[in-house]
Amino acid sequence: MATDWWLLKKAVFLEMPIFRHYQWKVSEISFGYGQNWEWVEDQTQESIERLIRRPTGGGIVRHGKDWTYCLVLPRRHPSFSMPSLDLYEKIHRAIADALADQSIETFLQPCPAKKKTGIPGDCFQEPVGKDLMTGKSEKKIAGAAMKRTKSAILFQGTLDLGFIEKAKFDPSSFGESFTNQLARLFKTEKEEVKWPEHFHQERKSFCLEFESLEWRKNRERN
Repeated sequence: MATDWWLLKKAVFLEMPIFRHYQWKVSEISFGYGQNWEWVEDQTQESIERLIRRPTGGGIVRHGKDWTYCLVLPRRHPSFSMPSLDLYEKIHRAIADALADQSIETFLQPCPAKKKTGIPGDCFQEPVGKDLMTGKSEKKIAGAAMKRTKSAILFQGTLDLGFIEKAKFDPSSFGESFTNQLARLFKTEKEEVKWPEHFHQERKSFCLEFESLEWRKNRERN
């Protein structure tokens, strides 16, 4: 979370989108910015000390067997003005196209005639419009949440690998194809960038904030 937030803060100086993919060393559970931490404890049977509150919305997500990514769209880039639902749909279509390259069939969940109100619950148990679903079992396999600030959009998403045939899925090929799709979507060229020397030092304060109980319980940062 701290790294994603650091990227969001740096977006004020950027003109092009930033993408990063990361994995989890151990199984973790994250929950959305607007969710009640006590309710999440009850649903997951985990103490708040073992839970991670995201700076973006959405519901409970179980990590460890997923393909997690972060996308930052700076204000100076045309994608910043894209309506949220359109952005959500286009990114999930990019995932669908990347999976199709490996002969994995998916479809986008249709938007309901009447929008459901209230705070999300369990992310992968409650599909919403434009979530990505498997073609056969019709299970949700990709979801995301975003935070829009004056300087950028932070988009945090994940692909649940539990319902994807392992024999078909190649993580490396998927990552290459997905980022190619995003480059076409945002009309930019892919370029791998190294973390700056000052990155770890600057991220420290964000790590402390996101690890604190004040953030996990009350969404309070120093």
